[in-house]
Amino acid sequence: MEKFMQWLNEKLTPIANFCGTQRHLSAMQKGFMTMVGFILVSAIFMIIANPPVSADMIAEGGFWSIFSGWYDFATTYKLTILIPFNMTMGMLSVIASFAIAYHLSDSYKMSSMNSGLTSMILFMMTAAPANYYALADGNVLSGISMTYLGAQGLFTAIIVSLVSVEVTRLCKKYKLTIRLPESVPPFLSETFSSVIPMLINILIFFGGNLLIQNFDPTLSIPSLIEQVLGAPLSNLVNSYPGSLVICFAILFFWCLGIHGNMIVMPFTTPVTMIVFANNAALVAAGQPAQFEPIMLTMAINLLGGTGNTLSFVLLSLKAESQQLRAFGKAAIIPSVCRISEPAIFGAPIVYNPILMIPFILGGMVSALLYWLVCSTGLVIPMYLMVTGTFPIFINSFIKCLDFKMIIFEAVLIPILGVIWYPFFKIYDKNLLNEEIKNKEIAEQELANA
Repeated sequence: MEKFMQWLNEKLTPIANFCGTQRHLSAMQKGFMTMVGFILVSAIFMIIANPPVSADMIAEGGFWSIFSGWYDFATTYKLTILIPFNMTMGMLSVIASFAIAYHLSDSYKMSSMNSGLTSMILFMMTAAPANYYALADGNVLSGISMTYLGAQGLFTAIIVSLVSVEVTRLCKKYKLTIRLPESVPPFLSETFSSVIPMLINILIFFGGNLLIQNFDPTLSIPSLIEQVLGAPLSNLVNSYPGSLVICFAILFFWCLGIHGNMIVMPFTTPVTMIVFANNAALVAAGQPAQFEPIMLTMAINLLGGTGNTLSFVLLSLKAESQQLRAFGKAAIIPSVCRISEPAIFGAPIVYNPILMIPFILGGMVSALLYWLVCSTGLVIPMYLMVTGTFPIFINSFIKCLDFKMIIFEAVLIPILGVIWYPFFKIYDKNLLNEEIKNKEIAEQELANA
């Protein structure tokens, strides 16, 4: 194990250092980490709005009845409770578009605030342009679609933020800006100097949307990106090789900051619903539920959300670096409730070559092991399509009503821990060395002062 970890460290650390110093990748990582606070807040309200029980479970009485008050409260006020969720997690790409541009422009010593605001406005213009709707009473309503404002539009937010900053930088480099006398206050001068770059950016993104819609009115830049990424997966659904490819694609897309689940959902959801309906009919008729290939995609979301990151979060609680230990404490509750965004964006796993490997590998191993235990009859395949952010163990149990599923998940946690451990140790060591270095620099600066 020591030799293996040393080999991993030698191979992965240079790549991680490159990702940490290359300005565009660094800006993306910092931008994603900026979102963590919003994600944690959204997770709290999502948990409140989705108690770990259903109406049928409460009606049966017994242990589940203790959740009746929570369930009644959540059912009555669910739309109100979810407002903070919709305005945090539902606006994740808006936050990313500002934060990534902010950090990238800061690396260029440009106006971070102007760049962030420009990127955010451009993203809104690209992903959610305001439209006018005629109402039945004759009034006109102005509204926007929120489809791509959340995690589903993250890839578009990345493109907009990076391109907009580079366009502004080139405009400044080649003097394509409005220049005011030096006597004008800097903040006012910066505002006027951003006008021409903003107009050029609007032509690129707004013009790009209009050009795409000229060929197909139903498309936009975000929807086109989604279709291009998802089209190759459409013919792979519900075959074992195809489902494994889809599992890999979901995990890989998340490593790039793209909502992998949303990319494949149009192709997997119809098949998933049919499989659940067929299995439910089999069980109702007294026959055993059948395992279908599409169920492999469910196994990558069992423990901690997408990628089964719970084992990594648990390891982080004992990390030597302060950053990773603080991350573990903040992410543990969302992870238990199968909300993976704090881990994916908080560690971060996105654009982090050290953590991307166990994230993908652990997810694929989970899918294969779930296939094994179901195909051998050790665990009953899922046949009840119950939605919601139910915590680990409860979530899977209520979908198959098989206590052996709980045992499977309990065994899966340490198995995934073994996969995560060497990569966790390397990343923790790198963070610890960085913290020691920063502390020494701070102490030196204090001594010099």
